[in-house]
Amino acid sequence: MHTKPLETPAHFIVIVPGYMGSRLRSRQTGDILWVDFHSIPKNPARWGDWLEGLLHSLAYPNSDLQPAGIMDEVILVPPWAKQEHYGRLFQALERMGYRADPALHAESELDVYGFAYDWRQDNTLSAQQLSTAIERWRKYHPGAQVWIIAHSNGGLVARWYIEKEGGLQYVKRLFLMGSPWDGTPKSMRMLFGGIDMLFRRRFNLLNMPQRSRDLVRTFPSLYQLVPYSRPFLYDTSGQPVDPFADSSWLANDKQRQLLLAGRRFNQDLGTKLSVETLCFFGRKRATTTSGIVHTDAVAGWQSIEWQAHETGDGTVPEHSAVHREANQKLPFAVGHGDIYVSPAVLEMLEWQLLAQYELPKAALATPILQVLFDVERDSYSPAEAIGLTVQVAGPPDEGGQRHPVSRAEVTAKLGWEGPLPGGGEEQAPPHPRRVRLVALEPGRYRGQLRAPRVEGYYRLTAIVTALGQAPVSLTELVTVEEDVP
Repeated sequence: MHTKPLETPAHFIVIVPGYMGSRLRSRQTGDILWVDFHSIPKNPARWGDWLEGLLHSLAYPNSDLQPAGIMDEVILVPPWAKQEHYGRLFQALERMGYRADPALHAESELDVYGFAYDWRQDNTLSAQQLSTAIERWRKYHPGAQVWIIAHSNGGLVARWYIEKEGGLQYVKRLFLMGSPWDGTPKSMRMLFGGIDMLFRRRFNLLNMPQRSRDLVRTFPSLYQLVPYSRPFLYDTSGQPVDPFADSSWLANDKQRQLLLAGRRFNQDLGTKLSVETLCFFGRKRATTTSGIVHTDAVAGWQSIEWQAHETGDGTVPEHSAVHREANQKLPFAVGHGDIYVSPAVLEMLEWQLLAQYELPKAALATPILQVLFDVERDSYSPAEAIGLTVQVAGPPDEGGQRHPVSRAEVTAKLGWEGPLPGGGEEQAPPHPRRVRLVALEPGRYRGQLRAPRVEGYYRLTAIVTALGQAPVSLTELVTVEEDVP
């Protein structure tokens, strides 16, 4: 039996990229400053001047810079992350059937939009700008829901918009991709030690770590990524070190105010998720999770000995990437910078965006179980056999795939629903009919029930108990009617 598919809600998608994921352009010259690889001089003798100009221009605030689209090149900025270009996500959505390519569709015709923002600035300001952008796009899609796909820091921007800027009344689904709720130690690593390398190792000969450290300490958003809830720094005797309480590692009061403002941002945002939220997160990648602070009597914080473990996506530790209030928590063996282009992630994303709405109504998917209930036909003659099939699959594995469950207990029962139109008030059968389905192959259960001799509407219910979970049930309706002579 194939019932009417679920209706896909009218919606459009907004993609909010992560840290360093938007291009920045000079208003005055029109040049792309972050990041145009072609602007790097081929002559190493000119690298010093080029680097000096880049770092000076990127210092915040600088009103000359404005967002200029989402990154469409792969960038590598140790110790932060290697990051795939977001164009591959747009291409994947275009293949799924969305109008996602602005080169092929006018803005008014798109149903996927990219929100480029100045990732250096306070995330509250970015959230306000996201609100303005969504207001413009909503005019192209009257009455449609807003679904947001947010990567990394983009999740903080999206969540602030939803919780603090009125987005709750428009956004119905939020897909978080490697987005932290309790920051990442790598932000502290950058604030303390700068960038190890910017595109070329030889830039480090130009005192890149110290110069880049001075630069990133001007970014309000980077302080908002410092973990605030769970200790991650310790002294040499194993006692926790609070970088907010002991801020002597910073150079001046302005930087210390930015640090405290970063903590207030996270405290104000909290962990609340007011819309349906799916949390995609990476694991089994060596991830900086803690550090040992070495001090001396003169300089205070002398160095931090960083420690990494396979408990995250390479940038965000798993405990921070897993949002406790998310409706679904979906693990994948992927890295932080490529989670949104992983084939397994894209397959699950397509299921969540589109494919689940193509299933019959008698389908159920939870983080633990996926159950499909199929009845051969809608209508039967009295005493005719009704064939039933139930498919049961378990939780997604690290690649996002669900595998058959072979030891489920599956039963089906047939109960009276009501008379057919014009059929009078005939007495329903005194007892519901019940049958236990048998596994003919892994995860696939079949059985038969005999249709009653009394005409009417009947309710078929499949009850599935598996994997130690409470029983779940799905229901279909069938009719029983005498053949016309």
